[in-house]
Amino acid sequence: MRRLCTVAAVAILWAGQSFAAQDTKSAPDQALEHEHAALAAVVLQIQQGNGDKKTMEQALGGILSDPAFARLTDDEKHMAYLLYGAVLFDEDKHDAAKDALAQASAMRQADKNDWDLRLENSYALADYTDAARAAAKLARNWPDALSQYKDDAIFRLAKEAQKPSGDPQTAEALLSALFDAKWKPESPFKVADGLWFGLVRIRLAQGDLKGAKEAAAAIGDPEVLIWMRSDKRFDALVAADPQHYDVMKAYDGLLAAERAARTAAPDKLEGVNRAADTLFYLSRLRESLDLLDSAIARAKAKPDAFSDTGDQLNWSLDQRSRALFRLGRDDEAFRALESGAAAKEKGMRVNVSQAINLAGEYDVHDRPKDALRAVEALKPSDVSPYGRMSLEDAQACAYFALADKDNLAKTLDYMKAHADDGTQPYLNTMLFVGDLDAAAAHVIAQLEDVSTRSDMLYRLQDYLPLSNATAREAAVHAAWITLRARPDVSAEIAKVGRVESYKLMSPFY
Repeated sequence: MRRLCTVAAVAILWAGQSFAAQDTKSAPDQALEHEHAALAAVVLQIQQGNGDKKTMEQALGGILSDPAFARLTDDEKHMAYLLYGAVLFDEDKHDAAKDALAQASAMRQADKNDWDLRLENSYALADYTDAARAAAKLARNWPDALSQYKDDAIFRLAKEAQKPSGDPQTAEALLSALFDAKWKPESPFKVADGLWFGLVRIRLAQGDLKGAKEAAAAIGDPEVLIWMRSDKRFDALVAADPQHYDVMKAYDGLLAAERAARTAAPDKLEGVNRAADTLFYLSRLRESLDLLDSAIARAKAKPDAFSDTGDQLNWSLDQRSRALFRLGRDDEAFRALESGAAAKEKGMRVNVSQAINLAGEYDVHDRPKDALRAVEALKPSDVSPYGRMSLEDAQACAYFALADKDNLAKTLDYMKAHADDGTQPYLNTMLFVGDLDAAAAHVIAQLEDVSTRSDMLYRLQDYLPLSNATAREAAVHAAWITLRARPDVSAEIAKVGRVESYKLMSPFY
C-alpha cells in the first residue's frame, strides 16, 4: 500500500473533520449514512494498517458508484477519489486509476499528494502529456516535490512535451515552471541547459524576446551554444551578447565545472567519464586517456573506490577505447571495448549499447563477420526504438561489406521506414552504403522540422578531421561532405542556418 500510506494521514485528518461535522439533528438518511460508514471503514482500515487492497478497491468503487455519493461533502468526495486512485495505483491498475486521480486533482482540496500521484500514474501509462501537466503543477506550487523524481524522468517529460505530436501549451508550462523554480538535475554532472534551450525556442516563437533572453542567459553548455549559433532563429540573441556564445570559452567553463563536480563527489566514476568525454571532443586525447586509466586502475585495485562502478565502469572502458582508436592504438582499443561489452548493462542479460558499439568498430575496421557475431545475441525486444536503429545500422554495414544483398535490402527497408527513430544510425548506414539521396532527403526533412532543426545543424558544422581514421571512416566522412555540398542540402542549410568551424573532434561522421 505504498501510495495509500502516503495519502493516509491527509485522508484521516479530513475524515475526522468531515465525520465530526455531520448534522446529527436531522432525520436519518440511511443511504447517506451508509456512504459515511463505508468511507469511514476504509479510512479506519488504512489507519490500522490491516486493509486488504482488493477489499478496499471494491468498497471505494461502491462508494463512488452509489447515487448518495453526490450528497457527500466535497472533502469526502475528494477523499474517496484520491483513496480509490491510490489503491488502484498500488495494484498497478493505472488505466482505472486515471479518472479517479483526475477527479481528485481537479478539486480545490487537491494538494501535492494528488498531483504527485497523478504524475506517477500518467508516467506509468506513458501518457507523457498528462504527466508533464502534473509536473508543471508541482514545479509551480510545490517545487520540492520534484526532488523525488530521477533526472531522466524530468528530461523525458520535457522531451516528449516538445515533440511535434505534443501539446505546445503543456511544453511551455512545464519548462517555464521548471525555469522559475530554478530546477537543476540531482546529478552534479548534468545540466538543464537543453531544457532552457527548448524554453528559448518556445518564447521566440511566441514573440517574447525578453523572456527568451532571460532563459538563454542560463545556458552555458557549449553544445547547446553551437545549436544556437548555427540556427538563424537565434541570431538576435547571439548578436546581442556574442561573448556569451563563445563556444571554446564555454568549453573552458565546462571543464572547470566538471573538475569542481569531481572534487565534490570523488566516489563517482560518472564524473571521470564526463570529463574524459569533454577532453576527447577537445581532441585532448592523452589527457582523456590518462584520466580514464587512473580511474580504471583505482576501481580494479579497490572495488568499492567508486559507488557507481556497476553502472559506469563499462562506459569508462568504452570511452577509453574511443581515445585509443583515435590515437591509432587499435589492438588496445578493441580489448577495452570488448571488455566493456562483456560487462552486463543495468542487470540485462547482455550489454546492449556496447555490443552495438563494438559491432560498429568492427564494421569500420573491415571485420563484418565479427560485427555480426558481436550483436547476434541481441533481440529487438532488448532495445529501445533508437537502439533498434543502432542495431540495424551495425548489421546493415556488415551485410554491405559481405555483399549480402538479401539481408541488406531487408535491413534498409526497416531503417527507411523508421528513420526518425534514430537519425545518427540511419545517416551512418546511408553514408556507409552510398545512398546519398536517402541521406539528403532525411537531412532536409530534419532541417525543415523546427523541433529537429538545431540538432541537424549541429551535425552539419565543420569539425576537426578524425585522427588515424580507417579507410571506411574516411569514405563515410567524404560522403558526408559531398552530401552537405549538394545544391538541395546546401540551399536548405542557407535558408535556416549556417556552417561554422570548430576545433573539436567530429561527434558524428
